[in-house]
Amino acid sequence: MKEFLFGWIRDIAFYTLLMVVVLHVLPEKGQRKYLQFFMGVVLMILVMSPFLSLLGLDRKLDWTYARQTRDRELQEFLERQEVLEEEYQRYVEEKLYEARDEAESLKEEQEQEEEVPQEGEAGGIPEIHIEIGKPEEN
Repeated sequence: MKEFLFGWIRDIAFYTLLMVVVLHVLPEKGQRKYLQFFMGVVLMILVMSPFLSLLGLDRKLDWTYARQTRDRELQEFLERQEVLEEEYQRYVEEKLYEARDEAESLKEEQEQEEEVPQEGEAGGIPEIHIEIGKPEEN
């Protein structure tokens, strides 16, 4: 019990000293009131900590903080997941459009190759050979 009381007083003294140093080092006076408010709330929790632990409220406070932190982290994770899913969906659609365009161009090339008749193919343009030479003398 004695060690607990000594540790509690030491923590309050250390925090008070830290609070005074931070307030003197703070360059802007406009932020001083916000910092004093925050530090006052932390000091109140520090002073009340033995009473909170006796009543079992410290575990409840820890659990509430953990739940809120977990809920916030879960919300951030879900938002990041949604953004990644949208980006992946756009990527997949882009690749599908590219593949479709490539397939259409290949199909057009095949159709053009089929339209051009090859030599000796039936239905193609017949070949005509004309030989030009000297006229025959009779």
